[in-house]
Amino acid sequence: MAVQKDGDEATTRRMFDKRELRKRNGVAYGEKLALWHERRLDEAISPGPEAASSRVRVFMRKRPLFEHEIAAEEFDVVTVRGGIQVVIHSCLTKADLKSLYVSHMGFQFAHAFDEGASDDDVYAQCAAPAVEHVLGGKVATLFMFGQTGSGKTHTMRGLIARAAAHLFAEGISGAPCTVTAFEIAGKSMRDLLDSEGQQELKVMDDKGNKTRVLGAHVCEATSPDDLMSIIQGAQAQRATRATQANDTSSRSHAVYQILRPGGAMLTLVDCAGSERREDTTQHDAQSQKEAAEINATIFALKECFRVMRSSKGQQPPYRSSLLTRVLSDSFASSEAMIVAIGTVSPSATDTEHSLSTLRSLQQLQGTQMTFEEKEEIIKQRKVEAHPRTWTESAVKQWMESAAGGDAKAYVPTLSKGTDGKNLIRWPLVRFTQLCGGDAEVGQKLYDELRVRMRASSAAGGGGA
Repeated sequence: MAVQKDGDEATTRRMFDKRELRKRNGVAYGEKLALWHERRLDEAISPGPEAASSRVRVFMRKRPLFEHEIAAEEFDVVTVRGGIQVVIHSCLTKADLKSLYVSHMGFQFAHAFDEGASDDDVYAQCAAPAVEHVLGGKVATLFMFGQTGSGKTHTMRGLIARAAAHLFAEGISGAPCTVTAFEIAGKSMRDLLDSEGQQELKVMDDKGNKTRVLGAHVCEATSPDDLMSIIQGAQAQRATRATQANDTSSRSHAVYQILRPGGAMLTLVDCAGSERREDTTQHDAQSQKEAAEINATIFALKECFRVMRSSKGQQPPYRSSLLTRVLSDSFASSEAMIVAIGTVSPSATDTEHSLSTLRSLQQLQGTQMTFEEKEEIIKQRKVEAHPRTWTESAVKQWMESAAGGDAKAYVPTLSKGTDGKNLIRWPLVRFTQLCGGDAEVGQKLYDELRVRMRASSAAGGGGA
């Protein structure tokens, strides 16, 4: 932190981070983004790279700005175009912390939902095909990814409610489902259906090399209400911790497995809410450990997805983490369907985390960013008119405050018709005469006029 002297006082110069600078320059950034929308919002979108595996479908959802964010002068930096493309407008400053620019980065997915999309829209596109896959006797897994506070939990709740109704819809076999639920934090796994919440679970492989969870409570559901009641009870047991970003941030990965007769299974995975590093700087060592374990598990997931897309016939490294080991059937079976949904916050403050979520989801589907464009923001400088353009009234107005106010008394002595063109031709002696022979005030007027002339010329002001 730099300290500068100002007379006898020491003042502290604060270095603002990029989030603070975004807020400070919000108006300039907002104007640039409005121009971008005018030019680009409705343009045709070029096809992006195809996902490398049809087994994996990746979706994105943008939540709206909240009222408290608007009140805090946050602004929207996420644009959804054509139902498939998400554009992040990263508002940045150069090293001088004054020169502004915006980096527009585009990402494409199977489908992208804007802030106007309903939970019904998201379910129809994302989760309904997975449930139909399960009703057809197969295995499907749905992952939820996103920053704490990005709408991840809200979206998951909406999908679970609709999936419960779908699984027990009229015309579908009325056989009951069985449900298991547990949370995974690092190398430990806890049963969420254990009423006391203390039961730790173990994982082992059976004779057929199938991964099994030992000791988990199993609940039976015979209706949508039963299923929702079981899952809501499990969610209430989930470990959360207050963070700087959210009072109830989930610090574990929650797994809900819904098993139908015959072995068909729908697995819902609500991944731990990710945090910015600055959201955890005031946390204890345990919180820092949790963050490291969350990141390690997400990395293991990415590796499993990467190998699934490979044509080399490799086996996904699902043993790398407890979560991927539990989900081994989804990675190993060629008939399993995997759906990943990411949620992003539109707030400028959350730009880096939104980018992180988008890049992670791109890695899951085996694609890359489709474009990046940078635009500089040229701040318009106020250019004062050159003194040669001053009217008689403007000359008098200048003299009112010139020479530290000492020239004000001589304004009445100005000859009628004295405008800027006349004034700039005056020699020093004429200014002294104007001031009743006061050479000191005359010199000040002469010097100040020339300073104004040079400054206006340098800034591009002028006149004929």
